[in-house]
Amino acid sequence: MKKITILILALVTILVAQNADTSITKLTISDVKYYDVIDDSVPPDEKVISSEKPFAFKQPNDKWFSKDKWMHFTTSYFLTLQSTYALEKMFFTPPEESRYFSIGISLSFSLGKEFYDVFQKKGIFSWKDLFYDILGTGLGYLTVTSLQK
Repeated sequence: MKKITILILALVTILVAQNADTSITKLTISDVKYYDVIDDSVPPDEKVISSEKPFAFKQPNDKWFSKDKWMHFTTSYFLTLQSTYALEKMFFTPPEESRYFSIGISLSFSLGKEFYDVFQKKGIFSWKDLFYDILGTGLGYLTVTSLQK
């Protein structure tokens, strides 16, 4: 029964990902804008998503429910599952230790991604993204714990 539930969750995730809007990645070469590497200024017609307080709890463009939050949740969930499996089966780590290491691995990647967003991409540290990462890691831990017993 547990394996069927996990299979259903995986299939639903795949179906949702296939139906997602991927128009963001479909760019023509004429849509690409080039900037002078030496000059850091952005043209005034470009909207820059940044914040004067990148670690603030309330960010103006950060919603609680979005495709990005779903991706954070599922990535953390599957990262916890896969790292537990890899540690247990490939590196012969005891089951309980593999679960704890997996939590550390998943949360480390989550924090790394948020710090990357602050310094490179969006300019904000999304506490909501981190919340969904923690939820996904927790659900992954509970799933692995129930499967190992």
